[in-house]
Amino acid sequence: MDRKLRPAGVRALAIELPHQMRTITLPNGQSAIRHTLPDGVSGLDLDQAAAAEVMRAANLEPKDIDLVLSASFPALPEPCIGNATPMAWNMGMETAAAWNVESACAGGLVALRTACHEVMLGEYDTVLLVVGCPYSQTVEPGHPATDVIGDAAFAMIIGPTASEQGLVGSVIRNSGPTCELVSWSVDLAVPSGIRLAVNGRTAGQLENWAMQRLPELSRELFERTGLSAADVDHWVCNAPTPRFVDRALETMGAEARDGVNTNRLAGNVGPALIGVSLFYNAILRDFQPGDLVLCFSVGSEASVALTLMRWPENVALGAVPASGTLEQMKAFENERLLVEAD
Repeated sequence: MDRKLRPAGVRALAIELPHQMRTITLPNGQSAIRHTLPDGVSGLDLDQAAAAEVMRAANLEPKDIDLVLSASFPALPEPCIGNATPMAWNMGMETAAAWNVESACAGGLVALRTACHEVMLGEYDTVLLVVGCPYSQTVEPGHPATDVIGDAAFAMIIGPTASEQGLVGSVIRNSGPTCELVSWSVDLAVPSGIRLAVNGRTAGQLENWAMQRLPELSRELFERTGLSAADVDHWVCNAPTPRFVDRALETMGAEARDGVNTNRLAGNVGPALIGVSLFYNAILRDFQPGDLVLCFSVGSEASVALTLMRWPENVALGAVPASGTLEQMKAFENERLLVEAD
């Protein structure tokens, strides 16, 4: 049976940053913010808060959701079971389909592609996609990694869009050579009972590997879609390290001012990075309908993913978190661009 694919893309976007936060000093002397879950608040709670905010922004009720997708990593409080079904049930979406997508820190883009394809095929009309990261629960308080990682979540509503809008194309590859950079173990000394273990060189090694792969994959994406770097209006990258965004933009032929770096505002928030970045890019760079947006993310022992999409009209954005104000984000960006200019 032949099916005519319909355009699909982001209809609403919201993020959630925990109110509990602290200010740190980066190795370069700049200040940065890290958000962590308060005691008694789980990763699932964070996911559900983001979901509630995106549904409020989109003016949707639980009965309006056809499919719930979760790409939270690690999926807590149950580390072996994803959050899609508990979230759907807790939020009154008893009749919705629900399943999990896992691709570590690239999970946000992999799940976005999956959600768009479900809508394109006509399988579902309204997809709730939620991606959270409770990294703080995987190390003990005071561990050096707490200056690098943080907690956050984002949620999207994916649905049909106008013609020539929504997802244009994507390229996803495995990141097999990075499998040895990260390990997990059972450890009751950390809040979640599972410990994230990395060494001091992990971030740099993952970053360097991603930069080596990026030229080839971006060329493939442009060849597939018949577009070029010159056509891109906005470049959205995850920001696991302070310099990752700037290096990725340069590698793809863009400039620092063509994208926003959220590392100082949120740190490494795993698969939630791409949604947090997309949210602040959309606001600060004033996305307009039809703008071409390139998104890039990489996850160790998982995937490297790129997508191109035409920004749809009337995308509903959730409220800016009180713990991540636009004023603070603008200040970080002004300092970043001033340094780049020098």
